[in-house]
Amino acid sequence: MLTFRKFFKMAHFRGDGPPPKTRDAVLYLFRGITIIGLLTPASNKKCFYVWSLFINSLVTLYMPVGFLLSFIMRLSSFSPSEFFTSLQISINCVGASLKLFVFSLMYKRLIKATKYMDRLDKRPIDEQGEFTLRQAVAFSNCSSLLFTLLYLSYSSSTFLSSVINRRPPYQIYNPVIEWRNSTRNFIIQSAIEYVMIDVHCYQQALLDAYPVIYIMIIRAHLHILSRRISQLGKDDKLKKNQRYEELVQCVLDHKNIMQLYNLFSPVISGTMFVQFLIIGIILGVTTIHIVLFANFFAIVASLFYVASILAETFPCSYLANSLMDDSDELSLAIFHSGWFNEEPRYKQVVVFFLQHTQKTLVLTAMKIFPITMNSNINVVVKFAFSVYTLISQMDLRQKLKDSVAGQEA
Repeated sequence: MLTFRKFFKMAHFRGDGPPPKTRDAVLYLFRGITIIGLLTPASNKKCFYVWSLFINSLVTLYMPVGFLLSFIMRLSSFSPSEFFTSLQISINCVGASLKLFVFSLMYKRLIKATKYMDRLDKRPIDEQGEFTLRQAVAFSNCSSLLFTLLYLSYSSSTFLSSVINRRPPYQIYNPVIEWRNSTRNFIIQSAIEYVMIDVHCYQQALLDAYPVIYIMIIRAHLHILSRRISQLGKDDKLKKNQRYEELVQCVLDHKNIMQLYNLFSPVISGTMFVQFLIIGIILGVTTIHIVLFANFFAIVASLFYVASILAETFPCSYLANSLMDDSDELSLAIFHSGWFNEEPRYKQVVVFFLQHTQKTLVLTAMKIFPITMNSNINVVVKFAFSVYTLISQMDLRQKLKDSVAGQEA
């Protein structure tokens, strides 16, 4: 029990102990990236390469292919409603692997960002700033655990319900084992699929957690910097030269924050664009399903599925909105910092500082649209409407009905 609590201690807020470090906020995230075979550890590299090749070949590459092959091979046995339900899952699986591929191309930027975290930690902070940083560290690591727990609970519940019904959870195409031939094959197939979907869910948990973590880190340091600047003009204990040096240090702090922002924002941009695109396609397919084919129970299930998909982008969108507000508040803190009675060089630095903080920190998806609460709904709906229009023009309803009628005849 003590070992378990020690392992997860960084996910709990602690008001005492050694001063917090910003890189502690990414501790569980980096462990996870190592587990899924992307971040090479300092030791046991050969074992890691074997593990990485095995797990990514089986889950990242083969799993979406297996989904599609199973979907295509069973196409003739689907009713229209079953067709769309399976299509939703297949699209989501392919999109998840695509998102991981995009992340794998840029995740090293997240590691480089720790250099700027360490630079920010070199500055002494007061008790309030330490409290803010402790909150950010605990929240970030807790986010990794919560996303993982939520996604793994989904995979486990799906596995149990499917096995009770004597069917493998996802019936992924397996060229070696035919699960219908024997109980032994059924058990092997179900076990393989359970391991695959657990790793898959863990991958997605990390991909949904890392934007939350890095935005929280930026927000924490923006709060600390805003408070430091606000107090700078009110501190009568400091001489003019000391206040000037403190202001210059604040400018350097802001520079490090911006370097950190510039490193992680392209990573979020790529993965969130894929996420929004996949959600839009799934929502379009689900709309066709609901309007043309679904019964009451299928409609309820589809709406819950869409809600769960939209929830994946909600935390990042909400925090991205909050980051915009925090960056604007920094400019106000500088303007109201009591600079008007200072010496000319102090005022020059304030003007320079204000110019560089006027730009709101906006996270974007491939520089096409901003990641905000509005885009979390509006952009997805536009994607969905495009998919709905395209499928509607194909007269898919009549084709599927004709296909089912032909099978029954």
